[in-house]
Amino acid sequence: MGRKIRIDMTGLRYGRLVGIDFSHRHGGHAHWRFRCDCGNETTVDGTAVRAGKTASCGCLHREVCAARLLRHGRRARRRHDPTYRAWQEINTFCTNPASPRYRDFGGRGIRVCPGWRADFEAFLADMGERPPGRMLVRTDPHEDFAPGNCRWAPVRTRAHRARDGARRRAEPAGQMLAGE
Repeated sequence: MGRKIRIDMTGLRYGRLVGIDFSHRHGGHAHWRFRCDCGNETTVDGTAVRAGKTASCGCLHREVCAARLLRHGRRARRRHDPTYRAWQEINTFCTNPASPRYRDFGGRGIRVCPGWRADFEAFLADMGERPPGRMLVRTDPHEDFAPGNCRWAPVRTRAHRARDGARRRAEPAGQMLAGE
């Protein structure tokens, strides 16, 4: 069997890529340098480009992913905003047995109310934006995440929680700390 014939891709457009020149051969495939519409240059297997498996330098994939993740306009600098993340976390903690926090929430029977479960907009309407330095807490820790049982409370560090726990153990039963 003879050697494969290399197809000249110079100047040809495939998706966002335009062939510049032949680069090298690897694994029996010709690799070509391409200039992407975004301005980047990339070296790609010519067969993958002609088959439509590669259509850009990677910028198309990033754009498609960003558009898919931009739900409810709640995305900023590669991360969801704090309010959206709080909503995601309560859903994960209550429904995903693979979550490290599941045993503290879903494993104990704590649920997210049906109105919030699949509807971030309903959660946002009930709770409002997450204020800086605050976290979502349940007023009654034995009840579900629901409008009447949740509030944005100041974030306490582990050191604060440990110190408060030590103080509680040292106090006489029935006595509460100020602010609780």
